[in-house]
Amino acid sequence: MKYIIAFAGLVVSLSAWADPITDISGTKELCQKAANAFGAGNPKESYEILKPYWPLPEEEISNLAYQTESQLKTVASRFGNILGSDFIGSQEAGDSFVQHTFIGKFEKHAVRFICVFYRPKSEWIVNAVYWDDSTQKLFQ
Repeated sequence: MKYIIAFAGLVVSLSAWADPITDISGTKELCQKAANAFGAGNPKESYEILKPYWPLPEEEISNLAYQTESQLKTVASRFGNILGSDFIGSQEAGDSFVQHTFIGKFEKHAVRFICVFYRPKSEWIVNAVYWDDSTQKLFQ
């Protein structure tokens, strides 16, 4: 039992040592992985993918995952089963921000899944992640 706990602790500590993201393509790859998990109906995994690059307390990220999971259950009752994700586009704001937009596809509707990254110095970090059903904003 001690070995299992030690191994689990090692895995958790290693995930905190994720390689830094130094280019925009790395931010898109990370967001793509998170969007794929979201589009597979697994928001908890989505947030776990982003966690090593997101300077929020772990409890807040876990709470966001829980809230998202609860809200997606409600959404699924109206929009149908989740079918996956699609990449929509990326936008840059100066040299410090980049935003990647994906959609989570449902049978009857879609939701936007957006990752915003910030580069304070030389490495990109997650600044915000959100999703909503404002699909009309995809055309602005």
